[in-house]
Amino acid sequence: MLGPKSFLALSAAGFLAACAQTAAVSTEGGGSAVAPAVLDAALILDAGLAGRLDAASQSGNAVVYAYYTDVISDTQVLNGADIYCGGPGQAVINLTRGENAGRAYNTMAFTCR
Repeated sequence: MLGPKSFLALSAAGFLAACAQTAAVSTEGGGSAVAPAVLDAALILDAGLAGRLDAASQSGNAVVYAYYTDVISDTQVLNGADIYCGGPGQAVINLTRGENAGRAYNTMAFTCR
């Protein structure tokens, strides 16, 4: 039986692979990940993230934020995910670190508790 984290990872991976408009990014392990190229402003409830995320999209219960780490930090994005989910510690995340055009580019997929 899959645990919640395994399920989230599989859900996010399937969702990311299904995005029609994508940008390939390299992960730390030398593989590749796919980031959504859609920016749905309705998924950004934290004003501090507005205009700083590269992408925000949703599939089912999973929300995915993609961003350049020289624009916004992982901590700020996690805080924004918690705000989306209703408060501190409410977002269950799966973070994929990567690179796009020579810049650090991360994808944070999350569901709410």
